[in-house]
Amino acid sequence: MSLRDRSAARKLDKRFRMSRPQRSSRPARRDAPVRRTAAEPTLAAIGQELARIEAHLRKAEEPLAPALARVAPEWVESARNLVHYVALRQHELRELQLLLQQRGLSSLGRSESFVMASLLEVRLRVAEALHASGEAAETELEGLFERRGHAVSSQMGEFFLHSHTRAAFGPKPEGRHVYVMVTAPGAAEADRAWLERMLRAGMNVLRVNCAHEGPDEWARVIEALGAARRSTHLDCRVLMDLGGPKIRTGPVAGEAAVATWKLARDPLGRVAAPARVPIRPASRAAVPSELPVLLLDDEWFARLRRGDVLHCRDTRDKRRDLVVRSVTATEAVADVGKRTYVVEATAFQHRRRGRVLCRGHARIAGGATAGIPLSPSDVLVDTARAVEGHGARRTKQGRVAEPAIVSCVPPEALAKVAVGHRILFDDGKIEGVVERVDGPDLRVRIRRTAKPVVKLRAEKGINLPDSELPIGALTAQDREALAFVAQHADLVGLSFVRSPADVEELHRALGSAPLGIVLKIETKAGFENLPRLLLAAMRRPPVAVMIARGDLAVELGFERLAEVQEEILWLCEASHVPAIWATQVLDTLARTGIPSRAEVTDAAASVAAECVMLNKGPHVEEAVVALVDILRRMERHRYKKRNMFRRLHVSTLEEHGSP
Repeated sequence: MSLRDRSAARKLDKRFRMSRPQRSSRPARRDAPVRRTAAEPTLAAIGQELARIEAHLRKAEEPLAPALARVAPEWVESARNLVHYVALRQHELRELQLLLQQRGLSSLGRSESFVMASLLEVRLRVAEALHASGEAAETELEGLFERRGHAVSSQMGEFFLHSHTRAAFGPKPEGRHVYVMVTAPGAAEADRAWLERMLRAGMNVLRVNCAHEGPDEWARVIEALGAARRSTHLDCRVLMDLGGPKIRTGPVAGEAAVATWKLARDPLGRVAAPARVPIRPASRAAVPSELPVLLLDDEWFARLRRGDVLHCRDTRDKRRDLVVRSVTATEAVADVGKRTYVVEATAFQHRRRGRVLCRGHARIAGGATAGIPLSPSDVLVDTARAVEGHGARRTKQGRVAEPAIVSCVPPEALAKVAVGHRILFDDGKIEGVVERVDGPDLRVRIRRTAKPVVKLRAEKGINLPDSELPIGALTAQDREALAFVAQHADLVGLSFVRSPADVEELHRALGSAPLGIVLKIETKAGFENLPRLLLAAMRRPPVAVMIARGDLAVELGFERLAEVQEEILWLCEASHVPAIWATQVLDTLARTGIPSRAEVTDAAASVAAECVMLNKGPHVEEAVVALVDILRRMERHRYKKRNMFRRLHVSTLEEHGSP
């Protein structure tokens, strides 16, 4: 126990201490009542502490009366329970919990969904014992009975959570309570056949990431899902995830972008499928994509047909044939049977049935670019100025004459960064601390890198966990996407939400559109403000919370992730809001077809949430089947924080004869 914990325990023990009976020198009779030890609080003292906590919980409601009045009527009791839970957790309860357990009473350790009722139940049991010994009045018992009757019970809390879950994610899946969400790949892959397989495997919610592709591709995916639902007679909700504000590195000087496409391989390293190459007209260059994209002039793209071949010699002078497999008005997809590296100087021949139709150069979107090499103890200048990034410039003797520099987009993200604040790049692969602020420039000392040398490239994410960000959660691109989302989705994901103002802004942007909202908790500020975010979101249900564990680990540190995800689950249960367990669930299985032991254990722990999200991968169907099986098994053992004691089919300890 830490010094801080010991101090808190001593203060609580001092508050409990009452007058104690004097020790007697005479030997105790065998039938004499067992006397309490000198340090043990009396039952009356425990009752007084419980009464003090109840008073604190009720007082916590008073300043929040205006906020509770704005909550949707059917969510008011859930909001009040959340207020009670947050107030309860402001107390150091561990010593009290041990004292309650020793007397066979509830320790309040599983009271998230019915805080006041749980507290009153314990108070009532203590008061009944005190009343039997003449230490409590009948009126006190009557008051406790009446107040308990008006509090949200365990059954009501469970009912609220289940009904709110169904409102967000649809009808309860057959044979389990936990829903499965799957992230859709690109529109070329997420066709009707793929979606039918996902539905039959057990998918209940389809997630469309609005940071990739655009309305034309999203429409194709949702249309294919509608056809798959009709053919399978299976329900599936749609969550469309807004991209949110992307704080990223600016351009970096160096060589041209290089695009490469990898072949899909099975666990034994054998080629399972050719590489997929997206091809688009140049007018759609700005549409995000998960893979590098070849961009053809619009007139050239219009001539593409299924079966055409784009022939080239790649950067290693290897002959490569990209065979067009599908063509739509906005995107074509080609297959190539070997690893291919292409730059914008690569010349292509467009062939059809062996005849060359035209020659030309394609542009590239999404290829890898030059990077800034960084190691621990290096200095990097992160600037709000519009400059081209570059590595450190050195003298002939090797001394740094000018440190490495990279710009930040948008530049206003750096406005409130101060000395001592951490700054992380590329999903935490590079971590530094600000040593000096010179106007728009931050001098950053690199403290840690994922490898001895890591290259920082353009368009890589920047995290500022210690700084206040003067940027709203809704971007101009998000507002454009909302026009489509409001017509086609059941839920909208609010990315990088940090304050109640972000939630209110989304409410205004949605107008009267009947969409549920998913609060994506992926920043330090979002985690710390979660109770306030929940109260704001309850004004317009349905509501759900996504635990975006990847970004949270970057912002808060991997060592805190297990603790933080548990706290988010507790707050969600206290507010009767369904939680989504997200990021890298069965990720190795989805990518390679073989799971790791650690991720199977992680998937089993996800039964504490109401929904589990899987990302895309060539083996995602296998991952869905495996996850459904794990969830069904684990639901027989655990519900939220409660262990369920079903009969175990193991050998007994009885003797069955000699071996």
